[in-house]
Amino acid sequence: MRIVGTSVDSVARLQKFRDKYDIKFPFVSDLDRAIGAAYKTLKGDLSSTHERDTVVVDKGGRILLAYQRVGAKGHAATVLNDTRRLRDEGRI
Repeated sequence: MRIVGTSVDSVARLQKFRDKYDIKFPFVSDLDRAIGAAYKTLKGDLSSTHERDTVVVDKGGRILLAYQRVGAKGHAATVLNDTRRLRDEGRI
């Protein structure tokens, strides 16, 4: 499994965010909003993405799990448990 964060923020801003919170996975800048549009994670008038979504995608690009408007507390554990369940079911 590979984790990649996306944001409409610039590369410089994403790097600052990663450094501030010591995040180990990579981020991709989605300035043209193509990724957000494809996975339906853009909000409102498209000028803000302060709400966080998580999408688990298989190698073929199919969405396996989607969580909208997530909070940080406990979310990583939830996603890990859900992806383990999918693995145990033979779905990934």
